[in-house]
Amino acid sequence: MTSRRTFIKKSGALAAVTAASVTGLCAGSLEPDSSVQEHHTGVRPPRILPKRLKEGDQIGLVTPGSSVTEEQLTDCITRLEEMGFRTTYNDSVLSEYGYFAGIDRERAEELMEMFSREDVDGIWCVRGGYGSIRILDLLDYDQIRKHPKAFIGYSDITALITSIYQETGLVTFHGPVGISDFNRFSVKSINKVLLKPKGEYKYPYKREKDTRGNPEFDCYTLTGGAAEGVLTGGNISVLDSMIGTRFEPDFENRIVYLEEVGEKTYRVDKMIFHLLSGTNLKRAAGIVMGVFGECNINEEPTLSLKVALDDLLKPLGIPVSYGLSFGHIKRMITIPTGIMAGMDADKNSFRLLEPAVV
Repeated sequence: MTSRRTFIKKSGALAAVTAASVTGLCAGSLEPDSSVQEHHTGVRPPRILPKRLKEGDQIGLVTPGSSVTEEQLTDCITRLEEMGFRTTYNDSVLSEYGYFAGIDRERAEELMEMFSREDVDGIWCVRGGYGSIRILDLLDYDQIRKHPKAFIGYSDITALITSIYQETGLVTFHGPVGISDFNRFSVKSINKVLLKPKGEYKYPYKREKDTRGNPEFDCYTLTGGAAEGVLTGGNISVLDSMIGTRFEPDFENRIVYLEEVGEKTYRVDKMIFHLLSGTNLKRAAGIVMGVFGECNINEEPTLSLKVALDDLLKPLGIPVSYGLSFGHIKRMITIPTGIMAGMDADKNSFRLLEPAVV
């Protein structure tokens, strides 16, 4: 532990935690989201747009799931500094407890500290892994609502992206974690969504390099048609694990974005079937699917991923497209949960209809 603390001091010591303030709330934009359904408590939280990020802003780094190494943390800091940001974190960012980045309480306190600090402009998850779902009941959602700021991550972070939005109305972002590949494609999308938004933004599509012949990276229409709705979604296995909890995702009338990695086809089939049976996913406005890397795999007799998805989703009669540029891939778009979007499955197009930040 001593070596970690020495490393942290050399990289920049943590500033003192400031007292809770409503400054962040004033900076955010609160507006009713007519599509937000009454969720568990019967209360419809007003939507909150976080303040846009800008060069020079300070980003709080957190590890709400699995642990990271000092090298991974250093790489994360370098990537964000190359984008023009400053970074801050506390000792717990390098904690280890089995396959977690510290015990549940420690990870929850780390995240709440970053939401409460006045000198932190945005929060970036260093990695996903597993563990975010275990801290959902430990978070102070009233404090998050009072101190809104951009929160970014994906994969395991789906649990936080979805729950924070549903509990507080704060728009959250499914985008690269700190250890992701911050290539030109991914950084451009971050800029278009979080730094320099316009009224509408059509997401670009870019097939991953050296994937020709791999059907997991194909882009195709499962069910044609166009739809509009508020965005929600994320990693399928994480969303599946939230069924039956207070934080069960609400998909009704939404554009649902889904991605997965490293699950055999039959397991993807099982999880989507469970989401269709155990939630209101059948009443979604449309479904936009990213790349399901290493998921077109099964023992004999085999069923292709495309056929399995077609069997499950075509009967819904809603637009569904597959293969857009998000998921566990290098070239990744940033998607805001809680923002109106439009999709055209026939054209495999996907666009934001309004800015996600103010």
